[in-house]
Amino acid sequence: MIKRILFIYFIISPLFLSGQINKFVDKKLDSIVGTKGKIQFLTNWTNKNYKKLPDHAQYYSEKCIELAKINNEYSAIGDAFKTIGAIHYLKEQNLKALNSYSHAMKQYKLASDSLKTYQTIYNMGIVYSKNEDYELALKSYLSCLVFFENEKKTKAISLTLNSIGVVYKRLKDYKKALQYYENSAKICAENNLNSTLYLSNTNIANIYSIQNKFQEALNYHKKNLDVLKAEPNKYRLAQTYHNIGACFLEMKQYAIAIDYLKRSLQLKEEIGNKNLIITSLNGLSHANYQMNNLEDALSYSRRAYQLGKEVGNMELQKNSTKEIFKIYTHKNLADSAIFYFDIHENLRDSIINKEIYKQVSEIQTKYEAEKKEAQIAILEKENNSKAIQRNALFVILILIGGYAGFIVYSYNRNKKLTRLLSLQKSRIEWSKELLDHRNKELKLSNQTKNKLFQIISHDLRSPLASVSGISHLIQILLKQGRYHELDETSQDLNECVTRVLNLTDNLLSWSLNQSGKLPFTPVIIPVKNLLSGILEIYKTGAQQKNILLELSISQNLFVYADRPMLETVVRNLLNNALKFTPEGGLIVLGAEMKADHTEIWIEDNGVGISDEAISLIFELDTSSSGTRGEKGNGLGLILCKDFIERNHGKIWVESKEGQGTTFRFTVPNAEKIYTEESLSHQ
Repeated sequence: MIKRILFIYFIISPLFLSGQINKFVDKKLDSIVGTKGKIQFLTNWTNKNYKKLPDHAQYYSEKCIELAKINNEYSAIGDAFKTIGAIHYLKEQNLKALNSYSHAMKQYKLASDSLKTYQTIYNMGIVYSKNEDYELALKSYLSCLVFFENEKKTKAISLTLNSIGVVYKRLKDYKKALQYYENSAKICAENNLNSTLYLSNTNIANIYSIQNKFQEALNYHKKNLDVLKAEPNKYRLAQTYHNIGACFLEMKQYAIAIDYLKRSLQLKEEIGNKNLIITSLNGLSHANYQMNNLEDALSYSRRAYQLGKEVGNMELQKNSTKEIFKIYTHKNLADSAIFYFDIHENLRDSIINKEIYKQVSEIQTKYEAEKKEAQIAILEKENNSKAIQRNALFVILILIGGYAGFIVYSYNRNKKLTRLLSLQKSRIEWSKELLDHRNKELKLSNQTKNKLFQIISHDLRSPLASVSGISHLIQILLKQGRYHELDETSQDLNECVTRVLNLTDNLLSWSLNQSGKLPFTPVIIPVKNLLSGILEIYKTGAQQKNILLELSISQNLFVYADRPMLETVVRNLLNNALKFTPEGGLIVLGAEMKADHTEIWIEDNGVGISDEAISLIFELDTSSSGTRGEKGNGLGLILCKDFIERNHGKIWVESKEGQGTTFRFTVPNAEKIYTEESLSHQ
């Protein structure tokens, strides 16, 4: 019973609402005295409501035309036709839109209204561009540009320049597109046209993104943050945060990308536009997938897919299911992966079918328009030619219908085979990828197991055995009263304990990192404080070998990284430098800021490394001994490489045997983070 009541409600309520709107407008019309007043009211009402109430707006625009024709109000007739054209454009009825705009132009010319004439030509250019008739679109825009420049209509000039840029972008002539966008931006900046300046900056950034110049694109999106401070707009701010996040995503700076995408998502949720929310969810899913946060990535993709179903957008659903398929593949969950792959393929087929039916519909619409024109011509000819033309049109209709039917039939016939082949190919590729991934994991697991046994049985046991031996020796020395020998023995004990602690720390960090349980929390870090603090820790050990430690940093540098990981890297590299530098040597820690990262190095004048050893230095099965016979297992360097890569940097070594070694690594700069924070919180 409740379902029946709800069904009746949802059927009747739109009809009731529609009746209420008609009643309101008709009542208002009846209350207005004089035709001119009625025309003005209808013009204003339809212009205000054509987007949210298109059918009502079209009905009352046609009524306005009837009233305006009585008094030869040509400009009002043109306004009504222009509104009808806009309604057809919103409904993607482009031929009808062009026809309505053409009628509007004729009326504006009768009214000698040049401005509205060229505004209508501009609208026709938009439709031509949508129809991919770029030659007519450019012709329309360029004629408008000349008129607007003569009339000194600054805002119209900037909008037209942007529209011309859009055409050249679609023609893939990015150099010309950029030229028009930049001209528009210059005019906007000179005349404080913030709204259009935002559009120009966004268009310029999009061109740079297409050309993979993401840093340049990022600069223009950040300029829009300044524009939005002068003229706040929540929707545009949400889009700008998303665009900045997308640039960082392409630049593989995933942690920063996630930060901006979350800001965008929060604003979009406040706005309530589900389509916009989905784009941010997909971005967050991709960023988390790249950082191996698979559960977070899956959560975002599932939510995006659900929202895509709610809004009925198959393209967005297709994108989400593709991400879900990738995540389940990475998690080695074959059944779930194949399930979402099937959904993805079905959505792809549905989108292709929809596009084919749309093309067929456009062919039929075009034919109907041509048929209508032909019928008008037929009526003007003699009776004997009417039958011939009618028969010809009938034959054309049959041919077009047959051709359309052949397209649909051929596509449906081949679609199943193509889809089966595609599915089989994807399953084979997925199975191969899964098998390769598991083989790689198995090989790495065996290698890891063997290395752990080696470390535990030798590298960890040896210093512990030494500690045990030294402790017994200390007892003997105390009993025999040989106190003068205790100082040297205690130093040996300290070295053994320090070695065990370092190895234990590395083992713990490495095992957590291998299992994916090591937290990654990037923050802003002052480089000088970090390096000087670590130097203090190793000062005593350096003095024992008479090694000089120096810090070479000329300015205050800030990086964006996980502090514990960065400290571990520097400690391991400095410890290695002390191990392989002879007595009386020199070790220098330095840092220098580059374009988008800071380079940190640890340089020594120790024994150096051979070319063969350099090629294997970041692999798990390498080991070496220091200048005093200190044992190494290579685990520290593996950990350094893993940690630097997790912080979106690179690490490498430069060395010559007998001349010393320099380890260098990069970390993203944090100065840009300061700039971004100040822009978004002021």
